[in-house]
Amino acid sequence: MATTNEAPRSTTARSGLPVPLWVLALTLATFATGTDDMIIAGILPTLSEDLNVSEATAGQLVTLYSFTYGIGAPVMAVLVSRLSAHRLLPALTALFALFNVLMALAPTYSVLMALRFGTALAAATLVPTAAATVARHAPPERKARYLSLITAGITLSLVAGVPVGTWISGVFGWRATMVAVALAGALATVGMLRLPRGAEPQSLTLRQRLAPLGQPAVLGATLAMLVMGSGGMMPYVYLAPLYEHLTGGGPESLSVVILVFGVSGFAGVLLGGRVADTWGAGRTIATGITAACAMVVVLAVLGTTLPSGSVTLAVLVPVVAVWAGGIWAFSPPLQSWLLSRAPGSDTAVLALLTSGMYLGFSISGSLGGAVLSTYGPQALPIASVTLLGAGGAALAAVFARTARREGHHARAAGSRTSDAGAPGNPRVAEDGTVDTADVPAR
Repeated sequence: MATTNEAPRSTTARSGLPVPLWVLALTLATFATGTDDMIIAGILPTLSEDLNVSEATAGQLVTLYSFTYGIGAPVMAVLVSRLSAHRLLPALTALFALFNVLMALAPTYSVLMALRFGTALAAATLVPTAAATVARHAPPERKARYLSLITAGITLSLVAGVPVGTWISGVFGWRATMVAVALAGALATVGMLRLPRGAEPQSLTLRQRLAPLGQPAVLGATLAMLVMGSGGMMPYVYLAPLYEHLTGGGPESLSVVILVFGVSGFAGVLLGGRVADTWGAGRTIATGITAACAMVVVLAVLGTTLPSGSVTLAVLVPVVAVWAGGIWAFSPPLQSWLLSRAPGSDTAVLALLTSGMYLGFSISGSLGGAVLSTYGPQALPIASVTLLGAGGAALAAVFARTARREGHHARAAGSRTSDAGAPGNPRVAEDGTVDTADVPAR
């Protein structure tokens, strides 16, 4: 293991960068996958018009991507577990870029859906492999910092990728946006030529990777993340029709609101991780969910009580900012809380939590499309806050149940330690041997 930890240091020293080039390349790759996933919200109007489908139907591109990612991530992790990451990651990223070029050429919605499936499967394999590679090769004192960059790549896609992609779509068409995503993937592939080489991890079966689901805390948190993800992101997936209903604006000004969402989401990720160190995971998560719920309620009130097109950007922007910051702030503390309760299963736990999140995004696309078609865009925030609140309540129950179990185990362990250390009782050493020196002879 010592040799694998030396590679990042030497790479940093040679490049003169505070972060190795291969880490930056992996960050760019996750940025491209995040943009590819979320960009549908920004190009929905132009894409649906060009392919002659409704916006609700076009929104199912999000459903397909998220569902494929959520189901495919743990399965693909097993299928590619014997492959070398320094060969697999460039190949996956190049394949991802190729799929995006083909999507730009798609003649029909059906062809686009098929290509979208391939893109999602490549991303579902790429991102967890990238995170595992960073965890394996980063120096111990920089591991958390490098891993945060992988997550930041996804949130940065909301800050820069989606707004820029929306602007490109408005000026040059949605197909040009797909080409731009492909170019980002191609650039990341070149940077991955500097990936470190080292011992690969032990291959695990699907059953072993899913073993953490047997822990109530992991299972409960994953299910809660699924519900919260479906509710928290529903207004974002269909932000274009919701924005048009509230303000009367079009794609040009929509990019401003998407930019605000991205910047606030990125700030929420950083703030959530920092505040959790002081407040603790539970309090930080509760604050984020409460803030998000409150702002989505405001969106519901604005959409149902005011005339269509009467909401100004000055009113909408701060609401979107707090909403985005809230829903992204609880991810880092939740990851930290789960990892501390599943030692030795880091990759599996993060993969399962990510699967829950993306399956939630899938539900937000399908359920949101049904709500949009049936009740109109003003009903989206109502459905959103219902799911977000339900997921938050479920997660609170998981935290409470886990705290009770851990308290009980701690008291039981304390009692055993006290008994073992008392005169006349044998003491059990760390290696499992029993010290009977203090036991009186009979």
